[in-house]
Amino acid sequence: MLNLPNNTILGKLRIETVYQFYDIPRLFSCSNNSGTKFLALSVFDDYESYKWLYLPVSIDRLATIISKGFMLRRAFLLPEDGFLYKVESNFEGDSSVLRIFPEQIDEEDLPDEGVYLESKEGVQLGLGAIDADQAAEGSRRETFNLHFYPWDTKLPEIDAKDLGGILTSFQELANALGQFCKGDVTLKGAIPADVLEATKFRATQIFEGSFGLQLKSKSTSDLFYNSLASDVLFELTNLVESRDNEDNISNKLHQLKGRVASKYRLFLREVSKLDSPMKLHWGSPNKERGRILSLSMQEIKRAFDLVSKIDIDMSESVTFRAELLGLDIKTKRYRVRHLSDNEDYSGKILDESLDAVRHSEISGIYNVTLKKIIETNFSSGSEYTKWALIRLESTCK
Repeated sequence: MLNLPNNTILGKLRIETVYQFYDIPRLFSCSNNSGTKFLALSVFDDYESYKWLYLPVSIDRLATIISKGFMLRRAFLLPEDGFLYKVESNFEGDSSVLRIFPEQIDEEDLPDEGVYLESKEGVQLGLGAIDADQAAEGSRRETFNLHFYPWDTKLPEIDAKDLGGILTSFQELANALGQFCKGDVTLKGAIPADVLEATKFRATQIFEGSFGLQLKSKSTSDLFYNSLASDVLFELTNLVESRDNEDNISNKLHQLKGRVASKYRLFLREVSKLDSPMKLHWGSPNKERGRILSLSMQEIKRAFDLVSKIDIDMSESVTFRAELLGLDIKTKRYRVRHLSDNEDYSGKILDESLDAVRHSEISGIYNVTLKKIIETNFSSGSEYTKWALIRLESTCK
């Protein structure tokens, strides 16, 4: 059996998983007693002398390589710490170790372009780094840590239903922001499948000290550290940074357009149910991005109230010919009948529309403009669609 390098700065090594074997292990993972992991690649042997590349890897990076998020060539050219080791040894393990930089690797020693590590085993690698910056650097995936501090327990626990609501609303918000970042904003209808795939996040672990939850983008960043998931988190953290400032929130939501306002409202609604402060830590492979933000319980609730108001202002509206069946300025109520489908609509008159509709006649025929409003039962989470009256424009019968 070939002995691993001994008495070197790599430490006392032991093989963990062999991925390729031909006479000897050619590609394998190993670790030393302090827990440092390496991915070792055989680059030359003449059965007397052996040459290797030893790449230090974090759990996150190794998991990404095994899951084919990284090509092997890219892994050796982009070491996490900026360097790797060139090792020469004999069969007994007597070795020399030289620390080198990626640009010093001989071209013929690198794996071919397009080659991935092939693993037939279900390798258990653990959860990876908790720190969002370290996890992002190791996996080259956008990493988003959410911390909550529920008031009613000192344990890191959240009701399963509340957690599900937070995760679902976060993903829907990410999808809507992804559509904005791609430049194709819509109020309704299906979001393109490529956007949904590129903005998909996965829950990777929970941690203590709060109720901590780590989300990672399913996709990895490209060679220039770009990804749609990164753009999504950039817009999301800018939005959250508006806190409970009405002007800032309004300006940002009107810039983002589309369905972002309603999805952000749903996310804030789910978070506000916890009666808890929230801390967000965005770690990005792109060192120019990433952020840490904290919101108090009061800021979250006020932001939810503000976004609910702005969401109404930005919601879709419809116009149709209808007969005015009822109008009460005092109670701010109306009732109309759609002339084409004979369907009745009733609801509130918006305050700014009261003067304009005050002198309308019952049984008159009007071009009616209604605004769609989605209201939420805070305790049950159920949503109800209502229609507010914006204007009545007289028309001939």
